[in-house]
Amino acid sequence: MDTPFALISSAINVIVTGIFAVVVLRQYLRRHRSYQMYWFVGLLMAFIATLAYVFMLRVGPTSYNGIILFRAYYILGVLTPAWLGLGSVALISSPRATTLWLTFLYLLSGLTTALVLLAQIHMQMLSQIVGPGTGILQPGPWLVAVIIINTLGVVAVVGVAIYSGLKLYRRQQNIAGLRTSNILWANVLILVGDLLNAGAGSVARILGFESGFWVLMALGWVVFFVGVLLASRRSAPAKVGAAKDFEDARSMTGTSPVTTIPPNSM
Repeated sequence: MDTPFALISSAINVIVTGIFAVVVLRQYLRRHRSYQMYWFVGLLMAFIATLAYVFMLRVGPTSYNGIILFRAYYILGVLTPAWLGLGSVALISSPRATTLWLTFLYLLSGLTTALVLLAQIHMQMLSQIVGPGTGILQPGPWLVAVIIINTLGVVAVVGVAIYSGLKLYRRQQNIAGLRTSNILWANVLILVGDLLNAGAGSVARILGFESGFWVLMALGWVVFFVGVLLASRRSAPAKVGAAKDFEDARSMTGTSPVTTIPPNSM
């Protein structure tokens, strides 16, 4: 078990996801967009999951605390893709539709969490954990719930990408105040990032370098975050978002806006 490398590489992911979560949280506090809140929740889950993994390696995977930390890591890691997918859904959906998705995700997340907590652990495999921990939980009902919730997360991102692609093909330049092209390419990057994260364990095993799991995860988070930043770029008609950015810029320079610049004069 290559514990030192696994510890360092997973610690890097803690830093990466922590920074990205803070940036998205600041965007949400400035603009109050629901999709930014859901992306923050997903990134926060990823941050806590990776932090739990790091502490698990430190205290010993098969110790009492190590087992608790492993379950926390596994549960939050499983839930993360679905909550990131909810952010993509909120990009284009009405508040009512997003609320329905959110309610369903609450129920499915609770069910998945309960089933993972009840799953039996293969202690010998846990003692040798290096990568994502595949095969450590013995097969059971939890596996069905995990497959469903992960699939929904991917389907949400793919669906939004296809939807925005069709809108762009029909020459609809904006969706909910965002450039259609931005939504399309943002969700393509988010999907690539999600797939890199989902396939990190398999790729690492194929290459015979399971410790590389966390390196691939870091790459996936970088690609995902670029997509998030692209999705947050406002289009020209989005005057409210532009006005808030203008106020933020003025406040950072330490000047108080005496007059308001009309949008048409810029």
